[in-house]
Amino acid sequence: MSFRLFVYYCALGGGGGALGGWALGRLLHGATPLLDAGLKAMLVGMPVALALSLLDALWNLSLRQVALLVQRVVAAVLVGGFGGFFGGLLGHSLAGLPAPVGAGLGWALGGLMIGAAPGTFDVMVSLSGGQSVRGPARKVLNGVLGGAAGGFLGGVLLAGLSNLWGGVFESREADRLWSPGATGLAALGASVGLLAGLAQVFLRDAWLRIEKGPRAGRELILTKPVVTVGRSQGCDVGLVGDGNVERVHARLTRQGDQYVVSDAGSASGTYVNGERVGGPRPLRGGDAITVGDCVLRFGERRGRR
Repeated sequence: MSFRLFVYYCALGGGGGALGGWALGRLLHGATPLLDAGLKAMLVGMPVALALSLLDALWNLSLRQVALLVQRVVAAVLVGGFGGFFGGLLGHSLAGLPAPVGAGLGWALGGLMIGAAPGTFDVMVSLSGGQSVRGPARKVLNGVLGGAAGGFLGGVLLAGLSNLWGGVFESREADRLWSPGATGLAALGASVGLLAGLAQVFLRDAWLRIEKGPRAGRELILTKPVVTVGRSQGCDVGLVGDGNVERVHARLTRQGDQYVVSDAGSASGTYVNGERVGGPRPLRGGDAITVGDCVLRFGERRGRR
């Protein structure tokens, strides 16, 4: 998946998830207006986090890694639901402020947690394995920034659309109208997904692009301490279909502020800019990594080091 498609699907998934949450919320009513707001926001936060984490997992994992995929998604849904619930409580508590501001601030908190959700499991795995959390923490931070901005923008759109539809159907009771909630929450979810996805892409530190070989055009943000390359379905960069690529052919390892590439004992070797790698070799932006008949382009943000 390219970065452009990832952002597009994040916006689409966020909007669809929020619309599903709105439909569930129509069936639920809390004991008090405050609790009602929190529970309905939770039902929006959970499917939006589900959509974003599922996209992130499918982008970074093989379909055969079902157990790991499920764990990531479950962790993200819990975080997203938690954020939505407290964001709803905050938004209701700020109801005395002008509608766009109160709704924006409440959903900024919800969006913050939803944006952080896809990277939460990565941090947990790194901590439990005694690995560096620098990359996963950066992923969480980028999601927080994008999600918070998207939540605020979406909250403003939600309030604006509610007022718009209320004016169109001013003769009807607001609670009986479907249009304000459905369109407003769809816009909210799409805003959170769009800006969370954009933040991950534009604030990325390092990435790979497959320029030649199976799945040419695929782009992958590097956040893990160790990234494996090979034809095995369990590799982070799977190159299935190239007979000259070993099951685990090469590894990219984060060392401080840079990534180094090393061969994993393959018969055909690993090359950087046409030179065979004899030991761990530091990578710089623009380097071409050749494994078998495949070419991967390494990229990094300028001024990162």
